[in-house]
Amino acid sequence: MSRAFFAACLLFLSPLLGAGGEWDHFAAFSLEKDQLQNIEIHEGERIHRLSFRWTLYKNGALVVHVKYNDRSYQPLLYDRYRLDSFKIELFPKADDASEKRFETPYALLVFRAFDEKRRTAAFDLAIKDHGQSEIFYTEGK
Repeated sequence: MSRAFFAACLLFLSPLLGAGGEWDHFAAFSLEKDQLQNIEIHEGERIHRLSFRWTLYKNGALVVHVKYNDRSYQPLLYDRYRLDSFKIELFPKADDASEKRFETPYALLVFRAFDEKRRTAAFDLAIKDHGQSEIFYTEGK
């Protein structure tokens, strides 16, 4: 029973772990307090800017500041399933008649763990954009 459970969990979580072809872009980050991570998303001629940082970790909860195209968000993420991620819709849906036309391109910021000793938070950033963009990562201050 434990092998079947483990296999089912691995199959379910593999897209978030970067396995398979589920995500178009995937990156992992480890950030110190107030360390800014910048991402540029080039959608043809348009450039979208995504940035995030964290400011407080208390009782298993992480206060994260996210900014996307001049919109600010402040999600509270936990190190538990279903409370560990924040979804950001990136740009309008594709207009073509493909099967992907109903899914808006999005980014999923996932809080993985907090290292008490080093005082760093580990994140995964998974992006589903159907090949419509290029992604560039730069670390900020």
